[in-house]
Amino acid sequence: MTLPRTIVAAGAPAQPRRALWHTDMIETIRLAWPIALTQLGQIAMMTTDLALIGRLGEQAIAAVGLAHLILFVGFVLGMGPVSAVAPLAAQAFGARKPRLVRRSLRVGLWAAVIIGIPVNIAQLWGEELLIAAGQSSETAALAARYLAGLTWSMIPAWCFIAFRNFMGAVNRPEPALAITLAAIPANGLLAYALIHGAFGLPRLDLLGAGLATTFVNAAMCVAAARRSSDRFAGRGHPVHDSVRYLACCDRARRARGRTRRSGCGAPGRVRRDCLGRRLHDRDHGDHRRAPP
Repeated sequence: MTLPRTIVAAGAPAQPRRALWHTDMIETIRLAWPIALTQLGQIAMMTTDLALIGRLGEQAIAAVGLAHLILFVGFVLGMGPVSAVAPLAAQAFGARKPRLVRRSLRVGLWAAVIIGIPVNIAQLWGEELLIAAGQSSETAALAARYLAGLTWSMIPAWCFIAFRNFMGAVNRPEPALAITLAAIPANGLLAYALIHGAFGLPRLDLLGAGLATTFVNAAMCVAAARRSSDRFAGRGHPVHDSVRYLACCDRARRARGRTRRSGCGAPGRVRRDCLGRRLHDRDHGDHRRAPP
């Protein structure tokens, strides 16, 4: 489940079955608890929104419930492709194929955008859908006002789920948990300010609640992208190091394969380490980064 940290010599005695079970259990718990807390953090954000909206009255709560029904139908459509990032990236990570790890994340992000745009546009007609379903025009209008601010939170929310699944697949779920924990109070403060017009911001009631969720989800998506990107997550960062480790192993293996096929001596010494340092060709002085 984790990157190899030790090399067992040939002929060394195997670990007892109980020791292996104990190690697997510890590694599973270490991987699972940040993922579980991240999911609870998402629920905490929704609970905070409902608590703040509840101060607007019973009709506002009813309108938000109807709006969430429409939102949930569209949200489920994108959950499948985005959730596929976790098994695909984990399989590629276990097979030591860094390109496929990155490709799994990119495909999940593209799926979120491609599916999200038409679904979001369709949800802008939420008022007409609720009236056609037999709801009162006043409640439908309130639900549509909430949806106008909340609809565009779906794409960044899907993208954050893709990043979160990617981090879990490479055994580094802690950054997603940190982002979620920071987003809970930020969402509460921003929602309160936009709903009630505090801190000099305009009073937008239900529209403000939806906009607050959209802004916070977008910020979470950007933060997760920065934590997952090689450009921003420098050497020493856990997500960066996990994928870089595989990239270096892959490039070193291909370099050795080219040397064998050429039938001549090695053109230079390929040097790598487990933290994703650049490959270095001693003779040619060629410094190359791992492929994106």
